[in-house]
Amino acid sequence: AWEDEDDKRLKISLTATNITKKLRNDEEEDVIDGAEYTRRLRKQFNKIYPKPDWARLPSEIKAEQRKRKASSNSSDEESDDDMDRDEDELDDKTRLDLLKSTMGILERRSGKNTISPRKLDILRVKNANRAVPRSYKLITSIAFHPNAQVMLTAGLDKTLRLFQIDGKINPKIQSVMFKDMPIYHAEFHPSGDQIIVSGRRKFFYIYDIQSGIIDKCPGIWGKDEKSLEKFSISPCGRYIAFLGSSGTIIIVSYLTKKWFCDLKMNGTVDSVSWSADGTFIFGFGSAGEVYQFNVADKECVKRWVDDGCIGASVVRVSPNEKYYATGSSTGVVNLYDRSVLEPNNTRPTPIKAITNLTTRINNIVFNHDSQLMVIASQSKKDQLRVIHVPTATAYSNWPTDRTPLSDVVAVAFSPNSDYLAVSNEKGHVLLYTLK
Repeated sequence: AWEDEDDKRLKISLTATNITKKLRNDEEEDVIDGAEYTRRLRKQFNKIYPKPDWARLPSEIKAEQRKRKASSNSSDEESDDDMDRDEDELDDKTRLDLLKSTMGILERRSGKNTISPRKLDILRVKNANRAVPRSYKLITSIAFHPNAQVMLTAGLDKTLRLFQIDGKINPKIQSVMFKDMPIYHAEFHPSGDQIIVSGRRKFFYIYDIQSGIIDKCPGIWGKDEKSLEKFSISPCGRYIAFLGSSGTIIIVSYLTKKWFCDLKMNGTVDSVSWSADGTFIFGFGSAGEVYQFNVADKECVKRWVDDGCIGASVVRVSPNEKYYATGSSTGVVNLYDRSVLEPNNTRPTPIKAITNLTTRINNIVFNHDSQLMVIASQSKKDQLRVIHVPTATAYSNWPTDRTPLSDVVAVAFSPNSDYLAVSNEKGHVLLYTLK
């Protein structure tokens, strides 16, 4: 695993303030690098605020029990060293526990049902990527692991990072650098075992989280695509859809990493979205039409004209498949119901044309139960709104003029919507809890 070089270049004096003096190992010690400084801060924090049992992984509890039994044969220094390792040096068992754990994110919302349309109950917590120095290269992708307390960030600094999300420390688990590719998009495979990473290259990578193995996929046989930067993985995990040139959606088998079929649209293809089971893929492009393809049958089964579309940008299907949303360059988001799938309905009327934003829509994201939808634009500062989907209305209480969104790049909900993450052009990944 790659380590941030900026951590090592940063120099910090421990004699500068009374607070940092407490981090010294002896009175004569002064300057240390950023990585060591982070390690000592974490050690000090853990001493003052020990983690309660309910927030600890089973492996952590067992490890402490083993240490207590062996305390008569071990020195305090050895115990401290074992507990205060850097995130990139976590042992394989601990890393796997973090990735496999479903407590916290996936359990807390189990008893919640209807979300109020009047007020969004949201609270800011510590930034998701606070454990690493701010990157001045754009963070292009953020995503939550499908069944663990883990988030990925990736960007133009060529680095994929994994964080354990707890809303307080959000420690970094791992960093992986792809030296020959600034990253434009990264996604977890639905199994949670692998991450697909791409950029403006003819090839893409698959990173196996558990083994740490990186496979370079040299491109798509028979295709001369210069860039594979835009893709989407089917929820079933069987397919990767790359957005090709000349209106072509290139479907690749995830199992073989080989070409499966081409799905053709008029004009260009700018966005795709899958049905919940991966049977259908929806494409949206410059012609202002939405295409519905049956992937297994390799054919278009429906197409309709997006109402009043000027400059197609994004299409999204809600997880419950009751809602279909399209975004355009004018900032308008059309929200449709299932009537768009009726065979003869080629010019459907949206439930509502949402006009809260005025610049090109870059993000439309539904939460897990399709009650919330976030719409955002990167073209202007603070352009983000949260929509209560059943009523098609925007929340007025958040965001406010004081919400530090800046220029929004990417948006993601955690699997059960306990967290909302927003990355911006300043290199921050803002993190909010939804109650």
